[in-house]
Amino acid sequence: MARVSTLALIVLIIASCSSVQPVRVLEKDTYVATGSMGGAFIPEKSPAGILPYLTVGGAHGVTEDLTMHGHIHALLAAFGVAGIDYGASYRALRQDGAVPEVTVSGQLLMFAKLSSEPNPRVYPNLSANASWKVGEQSLVYTGSHATIQFSNGDVFVSPFVGYQFPVSKTFDLQIEGIWQAANRNTSAGVFEGLSSINGVGSYGFYIGGIYKL
Repeated sequence: MARVSTLALIVLIIASCSSVQPVRVLEKDTYVATGSMGGAFIPEKSPAGILPYLTVGGAHGVTEDLTMHGHIHALLAAFGVAGIDYGASYRALRQDGAVPEVTVSGQLLMFAKLSSEPNPRVYPNLSANASWKVGEQSLVYTGSHATIQFSNGDVFVSPFVGYQFPVSKTFDLQIEGIWQAANRNTSAGVFEGLSSINGVGSYGFYIGGIYKL
C-alpha cells in the first residue's frame, strides 16, 4: 500500500472527526445542537495523548427517515483554515429484534484557507452504521466511513465502534473509537506510525454531546 501524504493524512483525520453525526435519524421536526472533541491517539506528540479536534453544529429531522446535519470545524480556524461539512442521514432499515437499524449518510467536507488565495477543497464522505438499542435509550453501533480525495483518486476507509447514552432528558453523550484510514500505510509521515495498527491507519477516540432543543 502506498504511503499517505501529509495533506491526505490530515484530510482523512478531519473527515472522521465528527463523532456526533447521527447514529440514527431524528424524529420528524426535531432539532439538536451537537459538539465533539477528540482525535488521533498520539502519546508522544501531544501532552494529552490525543491530537485534539473540535466540531460544533446541529441536526434537523426533516422526515421520519431523513435527517440533515452540519458542523463547523472550529479548531481549524486557529491554523488559518475555514472548515464546514453538510450532509444527510437516511434510515435504510429499522431495528427488528436482533436485526440492527441501518443508517446511511453522505456529507460534503469543505475547506478553504482564510487568506487572499483560499484554494477551496471539497471531499465527499460516505458512511453506514448498524445500531442496536441497549435498554430504552442507549445505543451501541458499528460502521465505517469512506472519504474520497478526488485529486489523486484516494479512498480512505475508517471503521468505527461507539456507544451513545443519555445523561439527562435533553442531553446524550456519544463515545467513539475509530481506525482512520485503515486501508493505508501510515508507518511514516506526519505521525511516524505512532497511532497505526501494524503500520496502517491511525486510531483515535472521540466524545460527543447531543443537546435536544
